[in-house]
Amino acid sequence: MKYENAKDILPASLLSEVQKYAEGKAIYIPKRSGAKGWGEASGYRSRIKKRNALICSRYSAGASVFELAEEFFLSPESIKKIVYGKRMKLPEYSPSVHSAEQYSDAGFGEEWVRIYLASAGADCPDENAFFLSELVKIPLRLIEDVGDDCPEPDSVGSPDVPLIIVFENHKFRMVCVAEHLRFLRREKKNAHFAFVFVRNEEYAYYLNNFGKQFQR
Repeated sequence: MKYENAKDILPASLLSEVQKYAEGKAIYIPKRSGAKGWGEASGYRSRIKKRNALICSRYSAGASVFELAEEFFLSPESIKKIVYGKRMKLPEYSPSVHSAEQYSDAGFGEEWVRIYLASAGADCPDENAFFLSELVKIPLRLIEDVGDDCPEPDSVGSPDVPLIIVFENHKFRMVCVAEHLRFLRREKKNAHFAFVFVRNEEYAYYLNNFGKQFQR
């Protein structure tokens, strides 16, 4: 979480009152009850729920997992989790592997990725051109080195955040936050959790060559 200087946010009179109780301290100010969560204001969360309901309906009507994967631009693994999984409340979002696992297991991995990329100031790959894998563990040696022009966070913090990868032209590359990959390599990590966007026309190649290798 990025810290803000209170003097840049609060009116002088209110800042003076806060300083009486917490001068020099870092404090967390919770959201007001009833505040909308991630994806609610934009309607995206509602669209995802409707999409998953439609997937279940189409599956019940006889559509196969692979037909649904093509139709909705998701991996067969994600489709299976949506149609076979328990109906569960959408987990609370946090930029962590644990949160990403919960979203992925509930069939909402796509929403976790969109929330994360939005918070990092990056765009999500075109959903009409890419499939999105479930959360997988990918060897770092497969990911191309990133250039100095790739956006970086203010601080890396914990490495416990999935990487966001694009697979196209038979190569894996980072979408954003290059410093996470650099940090993991400096720590001599061999593999890390990731969501992988795969260009539609390369999805069969990806499955045949990497589908069974990338296991959580």
